[in-house]
Amino acid sequence: MIESLLPMVLVLAGLWLWQNALRARERARELARGLCARAGVQLLDETVAVRRLRLRRVPGTGLRLERCFGFEVSVNGADRRRGSLDLLDGEIVSWDLPGAQEPSAANNVIELRPERTLH
Repeated sequence: MIESLLPMVLVLAGLWLWQNALRARERARELARGLCARAGVQLLDETVAVRRLRLRRVPGTGLRLERCFGFEVSVNGADRRRGSLDLLDGEIVSWDLPGAQEPSAANNVIELRPERTLH
């Protein structure tokens, strides 16, 4: 009986992982779009791509999956530069937008105040 249930369990686990990855990518795209709008740069192609997946130890909660996304931005419309966004459980851990101006307090597209890191 276990032998007949095992393939179905594996297929369901695979579907769940795939759906989880799609949700994380959509969340990253939404956050990247908001960060770019606040910083005054253009998110090119409206896409993000996973660069790295890793397990990260978080004090008090254990191991969590950290997803690092990359995307391209333009400062003046004629250039193409790389940006990055690191998410831990759907929340921003760090981000980098090269050539971007610091977000102003008057621009309230989204309310994020992560620490900027340079990779």
